[in-house]
Amino acid sequence: MPATGLSDVITVRIPDMIEPLPPLSSQPFESPTFVQRLAYVLLNPFKNLLIPASWLKAFVRTSHSPLIAESFVSPGGWRSMEFLYRKRTPIDWLDRQALLDNPISMAARNRRKIVTGRLVNLIKQHPTDQPLTMLGVGSGPGWHIQTAIKVSGVPTSNVSAYLVDLADDAFEYGIRIANTFGISKSISFLQGDARQIRQTLPGIRVNIAKLVGIVEYLNDEQVIELLKALHDIMVPGGHLITHGLVDKYRTGPFLARVFQLRHYQRDANRITELLSQTGFRVTECEYEPAGIHPIVTAICVEQNAR
Repeated sequence: MPATGLSDVITVRIPDMIEPLPPLSSQPFESPTFVQRLAYVLLNPFKNLLIPASWLKAFVRTSHSPLIAESFVSPGGWRSMEFLYRKRTPIDWLDRQALLDNPISMAARNRRKIVTGRLVNLIKQHPTDQPLTMLGVGSGPGWHIQTAIKVSGVPTSNVSAYLVDLADDAFEYGIRIANTFGISKSISFLQGDARQIRQTLPGIRVNIAKLVGIVEYLNDEQVIELLKALHDIMVPGGHLITHGLVDKYRTGPFLARVFQLRHYQRDANRITELLSQTGFRVTECEYEPAGIHPIVTAICVEQNAR
């Protein structure tokens, strides 16, 4: 499908999200406190099993939280992530629970900080006199890659970043981000299935790929198909950043019962296995401080070197 041009002036439909996200340096890493962990142990059995789901939904809907409202409409979607990243002052108790006390929310902010930092380092390591091609899958508005390009400070004349998503509803907002950052000539948005990326972008050779915020919604067969498609378009030695998910605090059943938000769990060993099966060699793997996401950097290995 054709890329969306970035020259038009866009009126963003979410006016309270036009301003940039808080700097990563201003957001410290997060992990549940002892009191929060104790609350998970005591309360999660009731939320996950004992209280009827209809009662939970009715109670949660009493909140005026924009994050909760969006989670009922599009659980795990890019707008929900915007609210998580911005971490504004909660407007009521339930909003605080969703925004600040939920370990999944903490982990998402930690993940953004680690992934963006790794992307910055990879961009800086690339020779500035050589073209750099980046790919973001399940990109939404493309905060990770766009922030990394901006923060890296490298000349963007040789940088091309393709941001791919099945839905295009975040693209207008992403275009505004690119314009604000002054990197619009380097950014292209494409609507499509990344498993058919070779047909969508024939001839592309990717140096850095980001697969974040999507694999937890795919089964192993789908993840393998996607990783094979990415391997097919990456240069040997190119880098892929992705992650797994472990429901360390048993919050998943509540999210599934109330918001229909379901995750596929993969620990560091499992995501490493899938990468190895599809032609990647893991070079770095660490859990973010909340212990939910193992974040992995892998190198694309040539077929005859596997």
